[in-house]
Amino acid sequence: MTSDKSVGSGISEPTPNRLYLAVWRWHFYAGIYVLPFMVMLALTGLVILFAPQIEDVQYRQMMFVSSQGQMQPHTAQLEAVRRAYPEATLQRFRPTNAPNRSAQVALEQNGRELTVFVNPYTLAVLGEVDNASRWENIATSIHGTLLLQKEVSLPWVGKVNLGDLLIEIAASLMVLLVVTGLYLWWPRDRRGVYGTLIPRFSVRGRTFWKDLHSVPMFWVSGAVLFFALSGLAWTGIWGDRYVQAWNTFPEQMWNDVPKSTQNLESLNRSGEKLVPWNLENSKLPVSGSMAGKDGIPAGTPVNLDTVIQYVRDNGVNYGFWVALPQGKEGVWTVSASSMSRDVTDARKDRTLHIDQYSGKVLADIGWAQYGLGAKAMAAGIALHMGTYGWWSQALNAVFCLLILLASAAAVAMWWIRRPAGVFRLAAPPMPKNLPLWKAAVAIILVMVVLFPAAGATLLLVLLLDFLIVQRIPAIRRALG
Repeated sequence: MTSDKSVGSGISEPTPNRLYLAVWRWHFYAGIYVLPFMVMLALTGLVILFAPQIEDVQYRQMMFVSSQGQMQPHTAQLEAVRRAYPEATLQRFRPTNAPNRSAQVALEQNGRELTVFVNPYTLAVLGEVDNASRWENIATSIHGTLLLQKEVSLPWVGKVNLGDLLIEIAASLMVLLVVTGLYLWWPRDRRGVYGTLIPRFSVRGRTFWKDLHSVPMFWVSGAVLFFALSGLAWTGIWGDRYVQAWNTFPEQMWNDVPKSTQNLESLNRSGEKLVPWNLENSKLPVSGSMAGKDGIPAGTPVNLDTVIQYVRDNGVNYGFWVALPQGKEGVWTVSASSMSRDVTDARKDRTLHIDQYSGKVLADIGWAQYGLGAKAMAAGIALHMGTYGWWSQALNAVFCLLILLASAAAVAMWWIRRPAGVFRLAAPPMPKNLPLWKAAVAIILVMVVLFPAAGATLLLVLLLDFLIVQRIPAIRRALG
């Protein structure tokens, strides 16, 4: 980085140095907002990532059984839960996919969403778990909405969840944070690998913490971009209006099947996904017509046993949920999804709708029916959640831990740099005579188009910085 010229010389500060200071200032402002969210997302992400292992230990007495000969019919397992919960609405059934695992029934009773475990050999009801108390669901709710229920109305957008909006702004600003961070990281003094690709553990003070911040973030910068972009697929503005609207399943593929007014998203429960992300906006078909393709053979009773047998005979020989028909027009919906950890590979996603009367298949949707965008997002979300197996869990865990390390180092860098004994934000100074405002405005306009929530926030911060911070000495001193 070029050194400053003296003020009395009449020579202006070289552009590279001024640009560095301007980028540092934007990186600092974005980091103030993003860092708490980044820490929260990394911590809750670790809980979500290892939720299967956590629950295997936490609910071991209910989730595992001893093999005791022949398994009872699935209808008998479901009926055992129905007898134990006569006032409940049974919603879906998950058959065991291993000899030592219990079956699960999701139900709703007195406003509570419960998962009940049943021994498939003895039909003994082993216990229940309140959906609201599961670590994964709590972490997922924090991860997605900060547990906030408040909605806000935005121009041209409508109502969105406040917590979702705040997280969307943070995830969008992560893109800016990575780009500006890479610019600041770029070596300018021809130093070697130490301090650039490997931290200098022999140094002390702010340089030590700078290395612990910049080097890990360089190595995980691609992962941060990936997590931010794939996570945005769930958000209320970028996800619903930009991504999901263009990458849903083409319903015209089943135009000859009558549909209800309900979306498949209605099959999900709080904190739990039953259907794949790209099918949530599709309409549920209805039972009672002669539409559909041959499924369960004519003359065979259409019940839980025959539905499960049919899907297993037709390639779904791994974990899945069966949503029970609700009402006279309801259908059997079988879903094996990487989002609900039924499969470890998004390419095995499968969703079937079966008429509750005729047993005809009203829709059979798999990877081959997904569009290119839907395939990319389905695979991306599976990677985001670490459902591809132990290696993806381990890799995601390393990313989360490095992000936490870099975040802690960023706070330490600021603490050391801030003026002692006074309360100041100590933001990097805005260089004078910076002839780059047109480029800054262009970047913000691009952000507005690509990431509306973050772009609007940047525009607001730019206006506040220009109209208030730079013009009121007391505020400028407090922030600078």
